[in-house]
Amino acid sequence: MPRDMHDILRVDLPAAPSSCVVADSPHSGCEYPDDFGYACDFSELRKAEDAGLDSLYDFLPSLGVPFLQAQFPRSYIDPNRRDTVSERHARGEDATYHPSDGELLRDKCTPRSAQKIYARSLSLKEVFNRVAGYYQPYHDRLAALLDDACERHGRVIHLNCHSMPSTTHRGKRQNKYDFILGTRDGESCSPTIVKELKRLLEEKGYKVGVDVPGFRGAEIIRRSGHPVAGRHAIQVEVNRKLYMDEDAVTPLPAMAKLRDDLKDVMASFVKFCDALPKPPAPKWPKPPAL
Repeated sequence: MPRDMHDILRVDLPAAPSSCVVADSPHSGCEYPDDFGYACDFSELRKAEDAGLDSLYDFLPSLGVPFLQAQFPRSYIDPNRRDTVSERHARGEDATYHPSDGELLRDKCTPRSAQKIYARSLSLKEVFNRVAGYYQPYHDRLAALLDDACERHGRVIHLNCHSMPSTTHRGKRQNKYDFILGTRDGESCSPTIVKELKRLLEEKGYKVGVDVPGFRGAEIIRRSGHPVAGRHAIQVEVNRKLYMDEDAVTPLPAMAKLRDDLKDVMASFVKFCDALPKPPAPKWPKPPAL
């Protein structure tokens, strides 16, 4: 279990006034818990991180945007996957847990890696402890930030920040996009808001895709995006080749320019979002006459 909340997450809050925009980075954590028990090369395991993403977006609070960051690595437990463990644990199951690609715990360091993370069996109880101690506190804090913004402004725009590899299809093809914006095929965000973010990024010269297969959005924006309720969510993927040496997991000099470009883009995007009209109050049906 974590020693304290600082091992789980970090929240950088803006000085007042705050924006209706809230951001999070669930995969940039690099504090590896003592009970991880991995058996692969640590240098290979680190390739699972969205390394440097917290620094790339560290300007967000200066724009009025709260910025939540996981401190634990996604390879330990992934906040962007559904909790498939708690109900089984509540039923008293004590089976062996089998990590696999696309689940809370992954089997290999990355989908394109040959190295398996574990050389041991994991119990359902061990995985549940990670859910209760890391996964759930992250989701609880994010939900509180989103609720607060929605209460203050009548709406919230959630930016779920990620980085993506420079190759796709398990390393067989070059990733042709600099950014991909995911909305679960329009389920999580108004098209008007997505188009504005896409336009701002393209004005800086970046190639931007929207809802590209494999990058449409996962569990976090599934939970947070409900446009009819004034809650919009976009998964924002940035190509690591723009700012990272992917093999060494170290930043490139080009990171400074990308950060400056993103700061300009986000400053304009936050102004756009804060100027949007508040959604109308829901019209509840009249109660039947007595």
